Amino acid sequence: MKTIKTAIGIKKIEDWNLHLVPIQLRVILQEHRAALIDKLINGGLGAYIDYKFAMKAAPKLMEQIKDALNVLKHDGIDVMAYASTFDMVLKNEFTVLDNTLFYIEIDQVIKATLFQPRLFPETQQTFFQ
Repeated sequence: MKTIKTAIGIKKIEDWNLHLVPIQLRVILQEHRAALIDKLINGGLGAYIDYKFAMKAAPKLMEQIKDALNVLKHDGIDVMAYASTFDMVLKNEFTVLDNTLFYIEIDQVIKATLFQPRLFPETQQTFFQ
């Protein structure tokens, strides 16, 4: 039995069949990422963006970021991006999940939304409405 400490508590993985470990781990990683995203959205996304990217997001942009994070929250885990985590769990009986890989993925989503090209900036949109 493998034990993993996550953002939502201690999780156990049955390891009697090593082919089943990645399937169980994928679910745990998705739950962990979802918990991190929920905490971020509900507990200071604006402050996080200000700290991490040195900018303030307008309310409309903040909603777009939340929507993008919710898509990520429900999306599958990229096995290649988390290969080191999979390896660590396979090699060890007890693993503490490091949030670094999760926040790299979260930051990519935020950055893609923050810096997406806009054909019509906010000031020009009102002209056409």
